[in-house]
Amino acid sequence: MAPKQEGVKVWGREASAQEAWSRVEAVATPELREKLASWWRGITEQGVLFHEGDLEADSLVIGPLPLVVSGSVRLKGLLEDGHAADHTLLVVLGDLEVENVATFSAMFIVGNVRIRGLLFGDSLGDDVFCVGGGLRARALVEEHHHLEVHGALDVDALVGSKLTATGRPRRTLEPHEALLPGTFNVEDEDEDGVTDSTLDRKGLLAKLRAGTPVLADTRLGPVEKAIAAVREKVARGEKAPRLGLAQKKLTALPEELFSLTGLEGLTLDTNDIAELSPRIGELRGLRSLSLESLPLKSLPVELCRLPALKKLSLRYCNALARLPEAFGELESLEELYLDAMALEGFPEVLTRLPRLKKLWWWRFYKMTPDRVQTLVDGLGRLPRLTHAGFFQGELVALPEDLAPLARLKQFKLGLDRIPEPEVKRLEAALPPGRLHVGY
Repeated sequence: MAPKQEGVKVWGREASAQEAWSRVEAVATPELREKLASWWRGITEQGVLFHEGDLEADSLVIGPLPLVVSGSVRLKGLLEDGHAADHTLLVVLGDLEVENVATFSAMFIVGNVRIRGLLFGDSLGDDVFCVGGGLRARALVEEHHHLEVHGALDVDALVGSKLTATGRPRRTLEPHEALLPGTFNVEDEDEDGVTDSTLDRKGLLAKLRAGTPVLADTRLGPVEKAIAAVREKVARGEKAPRLGLAQKKLTALPEELFSLTGLEGLTLDTNDIAELSPRIGELRGLRSLSLESLPLKSLPVELCRLPALKKLSLRYCNALARLPEAFGELESLEELYLDAMALEGFPEVLTRLPRLKKLWWWRFYKMTPDRVQTLVDGLGRLPRLTHAGFFQGELVALPEDLAPLARLKQFKLGLDRIPEPEVKRLEAALPPGRLHVGY
């Protein structure tokens, strides 16, 4: 081991690039050598540090000179590169065993890699973490950094997409699903928590350097975690459990969901669920159901027979052109959100809903006054309706006959654009104080 240089321990002796490359050639496969060669030529001109045998330490920082280790590397803590140079290089001719890795340049491991925690790679797509053998890790977190594994892959979670391997991680997660707070930026959230996030590079790196925990429990996916949380609430005797599964990359309802027979609220927004399982009818305690932004073309009859359902949202269901006849069997439904552009006219089945009090229409783009008149007329045929509204989009003109709206206790107009004279005309058609402009 050489003495400290620029605040970082320098491992090994200085060697020529030619001498070090001869040792690489003796061990690495032709495929790995070919990939390494492009980095090697551009970064070894000033010489190489060569460490003979195994390297064991608490931590290791690579840079500015490339480091070649003829044996294996075993670290108790963090392996980090990119010190004092735009590009650095680590080549391990044996195996790598480490707690965490933070890489911003190139690392090539000829043997197997075991990372007890996570690998964080960030290089704007310029560099690579390349493994000739297998890779085992709890999580791989890449921010435009190439990860390449030639052997077996055993990884709980991947945050990112630039992974080339014969196997796949058990889960692909968003930053907030795999990491602890302080390592990601919240981009969007709802009442169920964070729904969208981006990586906080500085925050994650600071925690890795400090040796503080960064990983959430990746043994369970986000859906399993959400369902487990509801079960815990039920076990504690809490009432009205609700489950949020928005933006969970679902293509079907998870089977575990149907065991939650006491569930009262369910959100499935923004998934790739094109067909709802008839088993949704088993959730007979549901009082609120949100299916926004799902590619549904139809609704199962079993959904229409949920006896306790009071609130249903079908906003942004672009492929749902009509409601089934059984929809009229929703005997407890009081509040409904519909997509004005998707549905073909006014669904007459709504007139059979005995308790419908609030009906909110969303998305008004390039809609003719005649089509809007159909919706207005339909509102007038709902005997128990007290609140209604048009939201999002724009209208050049309202329909001629606005009289059906006069019986409502409140009409909300939340369009992005509508001529002021049309707003005044609507206000005049309603009893004083009945029009609310805005969301």
